[in-house]
Amino acid sequence: MKVVAYARVSSREQEKEGFSIDAQIKRIQEYAERRGIDIVELYIEVESAKKAGRPEFNRMIERVRKEKSIEGILCHKVDRLCRNFKDYVTVDDLGVKPLFVEEDFADNAAGKLTFGMKVLLAKHYVDNLSDEVKKGKREKAEQGHYPNTAPLGYKNNKETRLIDIDPHRSPFVKRTFELYATGNYSLATLRDQLYKEGFEFRPSQPKIGRTSLAIILRNLFYTGDFIFQGKFHKGKHEPLISIGLFEKVQEVLNQTNRPKSVKHQFAFSGLMTCGQCGCSITPQIQKGKYIYYHCSNGKGKCGDKYIREEVLAEQFKEALQQIQVKDEALNWIIPVLKSSHQEEIEFHGGRVRELRERYDKLSKRIDLIYEDKLDGKIPEELWLRKHEEYKTEMNRIEESLRQHKQANFDYVECGIQLLELAKNAYSEYMKQSIMEQRRILNFVLSNCTLKGEKVCYDFNEPFDLIAQIPQIEKDSG
Repeated sequence: MKVVAYARVSSREQEKEGFSIDAQIKRIQEYAERRGIDIVELYIEVESAKKAGRPEFNRMIERVRKEKSIEGILCHKVDRLCRNFKDYVTVDDLGVKPLFVEEDFADNAAGKLTFGMKVLLAKHYVDNLSDEVKKGKREKAEQGHYPNTAPLGYKNNKETRLIDIDPHRSPFVKRTFELYATGNYSLATLRDQLYKEGFEFRPSQPKIGRTSLAIILRNLFYTGDFIFQGKFHKGKHEPLISIGLFEKVQEVLNQTNRPKSVKHQFAFSGLMTCGQCGCSITPQIQKGKYIYYHCSNGKGKCGDKYIREEVLAEQFKEALQQIQVKDEALNWIIPVLKSSHQEEIEFHGGRVRELRERYDKLSKRIDLIYEDKLDGKIPEELWLRKHEEYKTEMNRIEESLRQHKQANFDYVECGIQLLELAKNAYSEYMKQSIMEQRRILNFVLSNCTLKGEKVCYDFNEPFDLIAQIPQIEKDSG
């Protein structure tokens, strides 16, 4: 059997036995020797794979697509190969067998479903960890400190982790507000005037763009306060302009940018495209009460029909019925989920142990350097600098541990909750108003098109896998 092999380590992981590239390669080669597998090429990736698009991964995929003699992809564990659902779909479409040193999936429909669910839950962990990072940002914002990159005119202080005024660019930001408040400038003439007065946006783009100017002029941050995730916060950074000047600028902006009112809301507006020409499907009210959907004919008339909203609603109900999970299916799939995730749990436990070991080492270093300070072996200045350096890193490790602790929920319970969600999706859909039903459809479906009188769609993850369960039960007998 000819295969390609793949090993990956995240740039944030420690090169440690069990996670390092060398350890993965060793186990992959031992596995291949035991099974009589011929590895035609080994691909090594040393970077984060939270997002699809890894260069070595892509190079490997292209070779497998071109060389029909390659029968499989060999990897240490599932989460080394696929860390998001897009990667899983890419591998699955190749039609070759994925092989894993630490995990074994049956070569049937149930094994394929288990493989997909494992990838999904691994991605869910990453997403949950990301949520914890976002939570930390919200807490920082609540304290009055902007948690993102400082806007033009300010700069991020790496030592204090706060935001300071940029003495070189802040005068031009002030000037931007002062000039525009006069009402004598458009965004185009304003950027020309700033350039004449010596403001160079960046070497590759000397004149600031009009969009960038509009963003600056709308940014409350320059008054000393800020908006984060749609919520107002009283900032603790130094303001560049007064609130009065800011409000004057908003008046000038609003004179030429009055918002258009929305007359009607439609349940399925923006949800579908035309199956004939690809243009958007748009709603229209006829006789003052009947809502029809039809192609917007953006590329010319395509001859598609007008469809009543009630007809579309009925077809979307049928879509929800496809992902209903029966109790019998839960009885066989839950044990499969439980048996397939122990390795994933151990991996993330290892990451937490790494962080704790690093924290303990830093704590010991502080104790040692303090002893050296007392004995007069090092100067006061060095003691203060190293102490601050170690404490800063320890604080970051504490935050990372907190995030991992919150994110490290039970994978199996997560999988069961997804199945339960599918089980109740249709009944919940039927209880809601038509606008609430639309929100459920956005969560479950994607790529909706209208072909004639028929709605076509794809299921979002993991509902695409869950929709396969009836067929798996049938194949399994």
